[in-house]
Amino acid sequence: MRAARHAGLICTALLVLTAAAGASRDRAQAQDTWNPFKPNSEQPAQRRSKASEAAPPGLPAPRREGADPAGVEPPPWQRPRSAPVERGELEPILAPDASGLPLELWRGLDLKALEGLLAGLELPPRSPALHRLWRRILLSSAPPPAGAATDDHFTALRLEALYRSGLLADMAAILGDAGASGPVVQALRARREIGLGQREEGCRSIAALAAPQSGLPGRLKGETQLLAGYCAAAAGDTSGASLAADLAREEGVDAELPLAVLGGVAAGAQPRLQLPKRVLLLDYRFLELLGPVNAAQIFDKAEPALLAALAGDANGEPRLRVAAAEAGLRLNALAPDVVADIYRRQSISGAVAADPAQAVDPLLRRAMYFKAAEVARAPAQRARFLRALMDDARRSGFAAQMALVAAPLLAGLPPSPELQGFAETGAEMALAAGEFDVGRRWAETTGASRHWLALIDLADPSRRGARPASLALVEDLAYRGRLGAEALHKLATVLDALDIDVPISLWEAASRAPQPTGGYLPDTGILADLAQSAQRKDAGRTILLALRALGANGPEGANILALGDAVRALRRVGLEADARRVGIEALAPAWPRSTAN
Repeated sequence: MRAARHAGLICTALLVLTAAAGASRDRAQAQDTWNPFKPNSEQPAQRRSKASEAAPPGLPAPRREGADPAGVEPPPWQRPRSAPVERGELEPILAPDASGLPLELWRGLDLKALEGLLAGLELPPRSPALHRLWRRILLSSAPPPAGAATDDHFTALRLEALYRSGLLADMAAILGDAGASGPVVQALRARREIGLGQREEGCRSIAALAAPQSGLPGRLKGETQLLAGYCAAAAGDTSGASLAADLAREEGVDAELPLAVLGGVAAGAQPRLQLPKRVLLLDYRFLELLGPVNAAQIFDKAEPALLAALAGDANGEPRLRVAAAEAGLRLNALAPDVVADIYRRQSISGAVAADPAQAVDPLLRRAMYFKAAEVARAPAQRARFLRALMDDARRSGFAAQMALVAAPLLAGLPPSPELQGFAETGAEMALAAGEFDVGRRWAETTGASRHWLALIDLADPSRRGARPASLALVEDLAYRGRLGAEALHKLATVLDALDIDVPISLWEAASRAPQPTGGYLPDTGILADLAQSAQRKDAGRTILLALRALGANGPEGANILALGDAVRALRRVGLEADARRVGIEALAPAWPRSTAN
C-alpha cells in the first residue's frame, strides 16, 4: 500500500509540473496531431440513400447511382456487363505474413484519407466474413500509407482500431514490436493495461507520460491525465485524483462517469452516477474504484473491449464470463476458439449432461450443449447436442458465429445414413467454417440436404471457372417454388458478381419474382468510388469501401446492388475467397431448410 501511495504521489508531482510547463507549447500541441478517427457517437448520423428504404407495393425498384433517370434500374444480373473479365492480369505480390493481402495494401491512400474512411465505419463489423478481412488488414505487415505525422502514427491508428473492435489480444502482437515505442503508442499501451486490470504496469506508463516532455497531443493528453487520476485514486491520493480531473477537463475531456468517480473520491463521498448509453472498458475500471460492480447490469451497454475483458477475466464468475463471451461473439469481438475454451471450463452434472435443456440458468444453456456434445461418445448423441446448439444460436441471431465455435466437433462425427436428421446442420456448420470437403460429405448424406452443395461449391475458391453442376439442384428448388424472391435475387446477384452465368431457369424465376427494394444502400458516391478503387487495384481502399457499402449489418442486410458491387470489387483486387464468403453470408440465411430443421 505504501508503494502504491508513493507511485500516486509521484504521478501528482509530475502532473503539477505538466500544468506549469510551457502553456504556449501545450496549446500548439493541442492542435491534435492525434486524431485517428472520431468515435461513431461523434459522427453525424450516417445517411441512408432514399433508395435503401423499402418501397411500397407498386412503386418502382430503387435506382442505382448513375442509373438512367428515365427508367427503372434493373437488377445487376440483368444488366450488360461493362467489360469482360481481364484474365491476363498478374497476381499481386503478397505481404510477407499470413494475411493473404497485397504488399501494396495501402496504395492510393494517404493517412488522412485512411482516417476519413475509418470514421464512417461501425466497429467491429457485424459480419463474420467482413470481420475476418478487417482483422487481417489491421495485422498485415504491409508498409504504411504515406502522410504520417510521426513514425508511430500508423501503428497507433491500428492499435486504436483494434481496441475499438474489442481485439485486445491482437494488440499485443503490435505492441510487442520493438519499434512501437513512441508516446502515443505508449499511451494506448497504458490504456490497454489498465483496461485489462494490469493496474501496476499501466500506472507506471502513465506516470512517465505525465512528464512535460512526453510529447502527447492534446486529445490524448487529456485521456492520459484522466488515467493519472485513476492511478492516484487507486493509490489513495485524493488530492492527486482531484488535480488530475481538473487537468483532464482543461484538455476538453467530457467523460462524465470517470470524472464523477474522481470527484467522489476527492470528496470522500459516494457520487450519484448514471450509466452512459455505452459503457466503456475504462468506465468499468473507474466504477471498480467505488466497490464491486454488478457486470450483469451493463451487458446491453458494454463496448466490445469491455466484453472481451470480462470474458477473459480468469477470476470472473463463470456465469458472467459465458454471458460476456457470447455477447462478444455476436459482435465478432471474441475469437471462436476463445469462446469454445470458456465453454469447456463449465462443469456439467450427469442430469444436465443427458439433457442440457434442463440447465436452470438459460445463460449457460448453449455452453452446456457445447460441453455435452464434446464429451458425448455416441455419434447420434453428439449430433443431437450440436443440432440443439445451432438451433438455439439461430434463434438468438448468431448462428454463423456459433458454427465457427462448434465446427471442430464435426471432426469426431463422420456422416452416415443414421445421422440423416443432422445432415443439413452438419453441411451448414462445415460451410461456415470453410471445411468444404466435410460439408459436401454431409450434404450428400440425404436428398433433403443436397441443395447445400450449391452453396458449398460457390464458397469454394478452388471451384472457380465453369458453372457448378450443383446449381441444377437449385434450379429444381426454384421450379418447385421453394426459393423465395429474396433468395432468387440474391443468388442471381452473387452468381453474376462471381462471373458465373445465371442459369436460364433461375433467371426467369427471378424475373417473375418481385425485386427486393429493402436493405442498406450507402451514401451517394460510395459505390462508384468502390468500383474505381477496385479497377485501380487499390486493395486497402477497396476493402474499407466494401465495409461501408455493405453497412453495419453486413451482406445479409445489404441491398442487392451494394452486395453485387462489393463481391465484384473484392474479386477484382484478388480477394476471391473473401468475395465468395461475403456472397455466401448473404445467401445462407435465406437458403431453404428442410421441415425437420
